[in-house]
Order: sequence, then structure tokens, then C-alpha cells
Amino acid sequence: AILDSGADLVLKPACIYNISETLTYKKPGQKIFTKDATYPAQFATLKLVNKDITRIIYAGGIPDVMMEHVVLDGRRYHLSIRSKQETGGKTQLSLAFFGGAGGDNQIVRECIFMNVRSWSTLKVHEGASNVLIENNLIFGAGVDLRGNGRSLKESWPRYWGDGITFAARDSIVRNNFIMEPTDVGIVLFGSPGTIAENNVIASISRESLGGINLVDPIGHYKMNETETDYSGVKIRNNYIDALGARIHIGLPMGAPQWAPKNHGQFLVGCEVTGNIIAGNAAGYGYVAHTIKNWKITGNLSTATYSGLAEFGDHPDPPDDPSAFIYDSNTVIDSELQSDFVPAKLHIDHLLRTQFAPVDEHGYQMHDYGNAEVKAIVETAYLEMLGREVDPGGLKENVDRLLSKEMNADGLRRILMASTEFKIRYGYRPPEDLHTYRVQLWFNIYNAIIREDGKWLPAREMYTKALTALHMDNRETLQIDRVDESTLTVERLK
Repeated sequence: AILDSGADLVLKPACIYNISETLTYKKPGQKIFTKDATYPAQFATLKLVNKDITRIIYAGGIPDVMMEHVVLDGRRYHLSIRSKQETGGKTQLSLAFFGGAGGDNQIVRECIFMNVRSWSTLKVHEGASNVLIENNLIFGAGVDLRGNGRSLKESWPRYWGDGITFAARDSIVRNNFIMEPTDVGIVLFGSPGTIAENNVIASISRESLGGINLVDPIGHYKMNETETDYSGVKIRNNYIDALGARIHIGLPMGAPQWAPKNHGQFLVGCEVTGNIIAGNAAGYGYVAHTIKNWKITGNLSTATYSGLAEFGDHPDPPDDPSAFIYDSNTVIDSELQSDFVPAKLHIDHLLRTQFAPVDEHGYQMHDYGNAEVKAIVETAYLEMLGREVDPGGLKENVDRLLSKEMNADGLRRILMASTEFKIRYGYRPPEDLHTYRVQLWFNIYNAIIREDGKWLPAREMYTKALTALHMDNRETLQIDRVDESTLTVERLK
């Protein structure tokens, strides 16, 4: 009712609002924010309670609106998701929708998104310009190929999710932290003139297909039948970390390595500089294919790459995983840093989503790379037990993963049920793995922001968060977020 009247929606600090109907901006300049909130535990939470909807916020076509200091909780692990059979094949709506024709000058700043139940967390649609997406936290999106991220209550085995799906032009996506999106961390659909900078995309336990994607020949920005406008797009100083789960392609540039059906569709005029790909669970790094007038310079890789994109002994295998690789026949009038190596075989569809058999649960249990499987075990021990894995635990669990008797979630549930976990952190039901993980990461980031009194650079906060996972450091965290049952619930009529 408040939004329908055109007034600002001013939320109470640390309050939970049950949402059964999508909240829609109505008037230019309208705001949704928490009053006097400075750190995440003080933010109000908009919590979905209606299993038939997946969207909390809609701001399509309304200029100058703002959302700040709000938690959006899609409650995947309470409401589950609706399968395509249940929806008649319809795609579920993003958790939040901004942009669209007329939706210029919008701002989404210092908000937290969690437990999304659809293909995208924060979608900014084409038709808008000068949109600012800054200083936000996204804790997980979707289920990966192996079933990591799935609720044990869900009947549908896989449902990928983006972090930020972006198609507005002349805009900024800056200093956001996106944890384990199962589709892509940040994907730009053309978006000429848009800058994506200083963001962190990290895969902790769920596999991500892409880190930052520049792969879509979207019709809205078509220059002609074979070219799409990416001019003025700048991807700079981002950090992509395959810490404990595979990122299939860290930074794909051009269409065919993502979707071979788009052979001959060139993406034109983009600059990719100063980015870093890290982690020991990486698939492929910087991949360039079917682009024109690009500048790709000054990027770094500290990652370890393993695991061929295609399953098994395939008759037409791609090139081995590597940091910098390009198709010499289709990269035209572009400046590439000297690290790039031309592909010898092919670099089409460098995603490990093809040819692997599906098991009885509906998962694709494709082979692990040697470095990848070790990174999975090491990160699981750090996250769940706050310590390094011992040699015996490393060998035992690497063998379990390689034999495909469990996935990364299964390993974490085993650790969560251990006596060691219970002694250190108390008992939590293993079936509550992902609600526990979201709360853990929320608490860590809350403590960092509260202690510093401001939103720090995303990479600095991420580094502090990884340090805070260690057992001795966890004990010093000030935990402000409490069980929902102890909070006041305000119902929006």
C-alpha cells in the first residue's frame, strides 16, 4: 500500500517482513531502504513466504528509484523451487528486476541477496541507462551440475542461477561480492558503455559455469546481421576465484565457446583489463573467440587449470584447460596481451555440461581435474571445520569424490555431522547445510563491515572473510544475526 501510494518504503532496522506478493515501484525517485542502518545485521529482511512466486522486487521502467540497506531472502531452502513440469515450462522470475525501458538512473546499493529460487538473482533489463549496482552481497544462486546447492526437499535436480544479469547501457556494476553462482557471476548482454569493475566472484562449494561473461549476441544491441555492439564496455580489476569449486570458464569473450550455435556472430568493441583469475579448481581462464576491435591487456592468472571440457574419450576433444587461449581465425582487429596462445583443436562450448552421463539423482557426475578435487576437500574443511585438512582426510575424501559416491555438499554434510563440528560450533542438522552456510557468510561479512564502519573494497573484504573462516578467528566474530523466531515480524498488507 505504501509503494502504491508513491511514498518511500522506510523499513524498520533488523525487522523481518513476510512477502507474499511482489513489491513494485510506482513513482520516479521512489526508495526502499532500512532507516538508520549501517551494517547488515541492522538491515530489514524482505522474506518470501509464498511458494508460488520467486520475485520480491520489481522496478521495471521507473526512473531514479533506489534500493539500499535491505536483505532479500528468496527462501529456497524453506519453500523449495517449482519444477518446469509444475510451471508448464515457464521460466521462474528473477529475485529482483530493475532497468527496462524508462528505468534510467536506478540505484541498488549495499543490499544482500540470498536463497534465490530462479535463474537470476538481480536482473537489470535492456532499455535503461545509467544504472548503478554497487556494494552488494550475493550468497549463492542455483544448483550446479553435480547437485551442489540443492535442498534435500527439492524434486528438481538442477536449476542454474546468475548473480547479476545485466543489459542496461552506460551503467556501472561495481564492488559487488557474488558467491557461487551456478550459471554466471556477472553476465553483460551487450550493455554498451557499461563498466564492471572491482567485483569479486568466488566459487566456494558450487560450480559456476562462468565468472564474468561477454558472450551474448543480444538482438537489442545488434549492429547488423553478424555484429553486436559491446563498444565502451570495460571489464576491469575484477577478481574471479575458483577456490573450492570449478569455474568452467573464468572470463569468456565471444559467443561460440559458450554456445556453438552462434558461430559467425561477432561481438564488437570491448576492453578487458587488470582482472585476476585465481584458485586451484579452475577450468579455463580467459577465452577469446569471434570478437572484433577488442583490447584484452594487463590481466593475470594465478589459478591452476584442470579437467577437460568434454567428458570421456570424445572423438572431437577441445584444447586442454589453460589460462589464456584464443581462436586465431576469429579474433579480428584486436589487441591481445602476449599470454594468449592460439587454440590447436577447438574451443567451442568449453563447459563440462556435455556428454557426461546422468546418475539416478539427475546429476552429471563428470570427472574432476586433479587440482580441482584437492581444492574441493581443502575448502570444505576450511569452511566447515575452520582448519586445514589432515593428510588422511584429504586422501579419503579425494577418493570418495573421484569414485562419485558423493559431491561437495555430501562431504560438507559428513563434516557437519562430525563430533569435531559439534564440539566447536554446536549441533546443526546436516540437512540444514545451506541455511547454515548462508548464515555463516552473512555473519562474517556483517562483522567485517561493522568493525570497519563502512563497505570496503570487495577484494579486501573477501580476503578478510577467508581469514575469518579459520577456527581461532571465528570465535572473535560478533554474531548479530539471530534465529527468525526471535525477531519482530511485520506483515505488509
